[in-house]
Amino acid sequence: MHTEDFVRGVHQTKEELLKTYFNDSIETYVGEQIKSLGFNPKQLKNLRAIIDGALTDGFYSLLIGLEGGASIGGNLQQAFKLFDEENNSLTEDIGSLAYEYFQED
Repeated sequence: MHTEDFVRGVHQTKEELLKTYFNDSIETYVGEQIKSLGFNPKQLKNLRAIIDGALTDGFYSLLIGLEGGASIGGNLQQAFKLFDEENNSLTEDIGSLAYEYFQED
């Protein structure tokens, strides 16, 4: 695995979570909470955009934090080295790839 595969996988996880939350046939805590609101389609579209933004911010911040470009937990700002099982670096150039997948998406 390479850094881009890792970042792409994180982005796919974000997208899958978002789809799951708004899929009536899949039961999740978040999905059930959304259904319980009884929103009309326009309100659901707005809520989906809000949750999409929150997930994007969270995942992007974590990836940037791994690179050392932002703090994780408010006081832990340092570059981390993340490797897969075959000792391939997963943090090399992670910031620009995270920007590409999460901000230019």
